[in-house]
Amino acid sequence: MEYVAGIDGGGTKTKAVIADMDGIIIAETTAGPTNPNVMSRENLIRTLDMMFKDMKEQVPDAYDNISGLFAGISGVGNAAAKTDLEGILEQIVPKGVPVCVEADTVNALYSGTYGGPGIVQISGTGSITYGINHQLERDRVGGWGYLFGDEGSGYDIGRQGIMAALKASDGRGKNTNLLEMICTCFSVTHPYDLIQRIYASPTPKSEISPVSKLVFEAYKHNDLVAREIIANTISDLSLSIRTLYGKLFQPNEEVKVVLCGGVFSDEEVLPRLLENDLRDFKNVKITTPVMAPVGGSIIGAYLLRNIKPASSVYQNIISTL
Repeated sequence: MEYVAGIDGGGTKTKAVIADMDGIIIAETTAGPTNPNVMSRENLIRTLDMMFKDMKEQVPDAYDNISGLFAGISGVGNAAAKTDLEGILEQIVPKGVPVCVEADTVNALYSGTYGGPGIVQISGTGSITYGINHQLERDRVGGWGYLFGDEGSGYDIGRQGIMAALKASDGRGKNTNLLEMICTCFSVTHPYDLIQRIYASPTPKSEISPVSKLVFEAYKHNDLVAREIIANTISDLSLSIRTLYGKLFQPNEEVKVVLCGGVFSDEEVLPRLLENDLRDFKNVKITTPVMAPVGGSIIGAYLLRNIKPASSVYQNIISTL
């Protein structure tokens, strides 16, 4: 009996699974980051080797019969990084197993399109808009990192929230509940203490991104400043999606847009507002996937074997992950 393996690797957490050809997950394991840009090559090899040893202990017979591995890993956007990681994985999995490494945007897309063409809008701590068309051409918009982009991300929303609160404190911005909410969240009494806290952090981005949750909370309580921030976010996301659609797809071509990432967790806020904003794009269908990104990796592994799974396979992946 044949099996396939999939990896969803990020900058903080990695998940790997083995599935049978019916989509039933029979082994899974998690570990820390596998983004080659945030860790040494030695630690990367050690982490991946540990994960596959763990799955081999769970299902030794199935492990020896893996027929394909698809790995969606953040930080492998260039050919050299992909080739290097494929070489590492080929030394770890059973000999002769086909290995395909792609950026994690691909398995995120597949988690909503089930291997078909489309656009994925990823908005977590960072953001990127990525797509694949029917001709398998690929392109992206954004994803330039928090210094030069990440519009529509948790970091971007949190940063706008802090800036608005500081302007309110100065008296040069509109009054907003965000000032009190942010100070309470950080357990400070003065904005100056807030700034000291953030600048002293070894990872300021990790301090700023969670503030997005406060912006969403203030939005729900009709805070006008929070509503302006959310409106800016919708404008940025809509522009990115429209731009990528124009690059990859023909006018009036039906395209599924998959929303992935923490800022979309409340379907009544950004997903609903974005769908409304794109209403004039009648051939664009917004969807929030019910399949985890690692499930998209399993679909990638089937496609690597030239297998187009049936709908029952997708349901098995969802139900057994």
